[in-house]
Amino acid sequence: MSVAIVQGCSSGLGLALTQHILRHTNLTVYALTHQSTSSEFRDRIAVNVGKGKERLTVLSGVDVREERGLEKAAETVKEREGKGSVRLVACLAGVLHAEKSLGAIDLETALSTFQINTLGHLLTYKHFVPLIPNKREFKSLQSSWQDPEKPKDPARGMIGRDNSLCFSLSARVGSISDNERGGWYSYRASKAALNQVVRCLDHELANKSSSAIAVGYHPGTVLTSFTSPIIGKDAKPDLEHGRLTVDQAIDSMTKVMGKVTREGDEKWGGRCWDWKGERIEW
Repeated sequence: MSVAIVQGCSSGLGLALTQHILRHTNLTVYALTHQSTSSEFRDRIAVNVGKGKERLTVLSGVDVREERGLEKAAETVKEREGKGSVRLVACLAGVLHAEKSLGAIDLETALSTFQINTLGHLLTYKHFVPLIPNKREFKSLQSSWQDPEKPKDPARGMIGRDNSLCFSLSARVGSISDNERGGWYSYRASKAALNQVVRCLDHELANKSSSAIAVGYHPGTVLTSFTSPIIGKDAKPDLEHGRLTVDQAIDSMTKVMGKVTREGDEKWGGRCWDWKGERIEW
């Protein structure tokens, strides 16, 4: 059985992506949350996912700032599903502290930003990438999907049929070349560092013949509690300017996920893409 790992699933895009996977694919989902209890949170995820809730396991108490929790979560998945079972590792945990000047920098807050936005993703990959099938194992897995009349890929197009996926929620403001306004020191820097993590990871995946491709992703400005302190609680969606509802954001996100491939002329791996499927320069 193919497994999706969703890190940062307690709210916003992480919660919505978990629900989308349960509704629209046959992937088994392990949802990682820092919350201390899982039963009430599991019920919240399972709303309107129908029989998909039977494929959901919530692993609570997984704080990305504490490596042992991630290690234990990976051990649980390996014991239950086996090595080579993970098809998707989606890292969506993030925090935003928008400092406008040097005087607003707080060391403890800045360090926490890097722990969550950058190192939390890196440590998640450290423990879950070993559970992703290599190319040989993936070809064996594909052998059960060969009937063109009845495609059986459990990802159902959300991930390309020829690969697994390591997917990090990044941000356009992490682009150094795109920085024309300054500010947001710790957030910009943590996302720029995350983009470097994604780049390094993709090289390692390719060099070790993993079936996975690593990408970063900018979802646009999504109308959630994460962005409301910046854009206001009464902000309205505006697709032309990249302001999206959660449903619009998930639709765009999963379409981009399904396009990622190592085939053809387009070089997807180790790069950052936006909600329109356009590349963001570093």
